[in-house]
Amino acid sequence: KLFADVLRGIAALFKRKDRGIVLPQNVYRQALYAIKDLPRLKRKLEEVKTCAYSIPAVSIRNGAGPGNFAICDYTGNHAIVIANIETRINAIETAFDEIPGKYRNGIFNKLVYDIPYDTELCCLNTWKKWQQVVVYCAANNLNIL
Repeated sequence: KLFADVLRGIAALFKRKDRGIVLPQNVYRQALYAIKDLPRLKRKLEEVKTCAYSIPAVSIRNGAGPGNFAICDYTGNHAIVIANIETRINAIETAFDEIPGKYRNGIFNKLVYDIPYDTELCCLNTWKKWQQVVVYCAANNLNIL
């Protein structure tokens, strides 16, 4: 069902059949740089999970007199940061799940590390069409679209 919804969304964005998916330039770039940022996000998630106090505490002050007090919620802040990073990672990885498995590594390597496509596997146009699907799905999953 999800794949059918994605295809309907893609079909709605076709300006001309031969041009493929046409996203607004700002949306395309945001989704592309979010995908390029995936390895850093994974490193950041591991760092945050191993170091509980790497997240600054939020202070809540009550009153203006000498009876001021501050509440620091390290655990709550830590959980929020982990949830935000995991949500972003899952949204990007879900975009790659929408394409056939034999294209995933090639498109990931092209988008993240700028490694050229393996044209022996299939033609360049096929790679680019599946890349468009990944970028569109990432934009959709990240609520950029």
